[in-house]
Amino acid sequence: MALLEAARGALLVLIAGALSTSARAEPVVIVHPSCPISRLAPDDARRLLLGEELSWRNGDATQLVELRSEDAGVSAAYLAIAHKTPSQIRAEWNRLVFSGRANPPLRFGTADEVRAAVARMPGAFAVIDSTSADTTVKIVYRTSGKG
Repeated sequence: MALLEAARGALLVLIAGALSTSARAEPVVIVHPSCPISRLAPDDARRLLLGEELSWRNGDATQLVELRSEDAGVSAAYLAIAHKTPSQIRAEWNRLVFSGRANPPLRFGTADEVRAAVARMPGAFAVIDSTSADTTVKIVYRTSGKG
């Protein structure tokens, strides 16, 4: 009986830890560390994601980097930031690419690959889960509006 109670307690601790970690996770916009922006206003984040802003203040061209496959968190972030689905965002970028105004978004298989690409490419930005961000990139927008 004591063993069963100990196992139940350990399981509850694991579940509580998982819930608290997922509660802190949120979609964020990350940029290369050299980006002159330290924080984006909601409308600026929307304009960036839709390709309405194609360069930063320092003249670097913006470069969207994203996951190759659909991700529920990123999809929710696109809706929260730009009020558009990922396919609508891609359509906007296709229009920009075919008109010669922008480079096509770079797509990678994992959030870690997306983060690494942003970290090595001045001008790059992406929407990823905050748990995938680290010190190699700068978070400039949180969909929660906090911090």
